[in-house]
Amino acid sequence: MKQMIKMVCALLIAVWLIPLEGAYAASFKDLPKDNTLITEIDYLVEKRIINGYPNNLFKPNTYVTRSQVAVMLTRALGLQTTNVKNPNYKDVPSTHPYYKEIAAVQNAGIFGSAQKFNPSATLSRGDMAIVLQRAFKLKGSEPYYFSDVTEKTRGYKEISAIANNNIIRGYDDSSFKPNKPLTRAHFSAFLARTLTLSNANLLKDTAFDYTYKYYSINDKKQYTLKYQFSHNDEKNDVWNVKDLKSNKVFKDELLFSDGEFYGQGFAAEYSGHYDLYLRLPLRIGVILHEDEGGVISGIRNTVKATNGTVQAGGVNYHNVIVLEETNYYSGGVWTYYFVDGIGLVKELYNDVVVYELLDRTAV
Repeated sequence: MKQMIKMVCALLIAVWLIPLEGAYAASFKDLPKDNTLITEIDYLVEKRIINGYPNNLFKPNTYVTRSQVAVMLTRALGLQTTNVKNPNYKDVPSTHPYYKEIAAVQNAGIFGSAQKFNPSATLSRGDMAIVLQRAFKLKGSEPYYFSDVTEKTRGYKEISAIANNNIIRGYDDSSFKPNKPLTRAHFSAFLARTLTLSNANLLKDTAFDYTYKYYSINDKKQYTLKYQFSHNDEKNDVWNVKDLKSNKVFKDELLFSDGEFYGQGFAAEYSGHYDLYLRLPLRIGVILHEDEGGVISGIRNTVKATNGTVQAGGVNYHNVIVLEETNYYSGGVWTYYFVDGIGLVKELYNDVVVYELLDRTAV
């Protein structure tokens, strides 16, 4: 009887991991399109790191097991599964359906040596932090406050590392809940975020003048704008903006980045407000939710890609940061395309091109 149960469990795991033809996150019946983790799950499905169950189910709230995590990490990292060294886990014989993947992650130092691996056991949030930090060598040792995490907490440094990299922020009550088991949806999100981390510099390069094609939504007119770096006001890079055809002067653009945050806005009496304010580094997924407190309400910011492509001014750009900002009051959707070391190369509003970089000229 026990042997039969083991075979059924192994079969269920196998079904979950076998790629389903044409599967993608938006097609799962139990994963609505407005799910806040849809971007991350879609990414892993597209990369064939994780798959759904029969009948177009993803089962996002089912707890992920340690053996499933081993398989996903093996796929994500491209670990070698031939000629693996036996980790000698008593509960993972060489006949185990995922022996090679479990051995691979142990050989890579992601899981430690122990008498047992407990392949069917759940993975806690604290252990998730440990395996992701080990797997991807995440940096970031600055203390990060969680009400239930201290230096005595197992995985304290690893938890700080994933928090400093914006992979996780914790709960509304400032807790991390290190002992809480992870669901399929949450582990998928954390893995996808780690895989897509980007420390791209979103600022314009002050050594260049920028020329943009600009369509004004307010007056429905087309402009050709020249951006020239003016000075740094001890916080922001200040860029002068004028139309090359009419010499009309627009408000100065203010750009800010300190390595932890990026902000952009236009000079005004209240210059402390940024139209776009992002915490760095970036990774795919929702980074600002409309229900969160703060100055901006009704806004959801989602990083759709950190290695996207876009064409602007006849140039094909790669490794593009694609950011989507949705206003849930007006229904407006802004899409920004940033390139490392260049800055904004294209911007859309409800699929209408608002800004497009035409040229950069060295000063």
